[in-house]
Amino acid sequence: MRWIVAIIGSFLFLGIPCTSCVEYTPKPRGYVRIEPAKACYKSLDLESLPFNFDVSQATVIELPDQKTGVVGLNILYPELEAKLYCSYLPITPASLATAEAESRSFVARQIKSVNRVSEKAYANPSADVYGSLFLLDGESASPIQFLLTDSVSNFFRGALYFDCKPNADSLAPAIQYIREDIIELIQTFSWKE
Repeated sequence: MRWIVAIIGSFLFLGIPCTSCVEYTPKPRGYVRIEPAKACYKSLDLESLPFNFDVSQATVIELPDQKTGVVGLNILYPELEAKLYCSYLPITPASLATAEAESRSFVARQIKSVNRVSEKAYANPSADVYGSLFLLDGESASPIQFLLTDSVSNFFRGALYFDCKPNADSLAPAIQYIREDIIELIQTFSWKE
């Protein structure tokens, strides 16, 4: 019996120093896995707005206070902590160039290199909708922006923002998901008479 106690004691005596020599390394911070559900679209047709389009049912629509005189809306993605800020501006053919230049300038201020912007033109002559979709690579505060116009009296602009520090790698699935929603918005967009 004495030899069993001696063996256990020697294991404890030798085992304690070995376990104290193990170095602990903390794991790096991870990112939440983003897997939004497949989008189902519904028509957004509000009387107060001079346009309509299809929007994902997973979004929440925020309208500005009518007293401010601002025409537009915000499309919230609560699950992705993102917001698509949309604004409408009545224009004339003469003021179209100014509105478009200001929108393009806003896109340019979001990036550090012009090579990081991909512009995709859009035209739907039957609905009098023409525009551009801007995809910004890298650590941009607003990775997707767009503008739509009828070139005569209407101008609509949108910019996507996330409620976090921009990290293109971790936000890539959410950006791709919202990009498909924005393409759906652009393709179903129409002006009211």
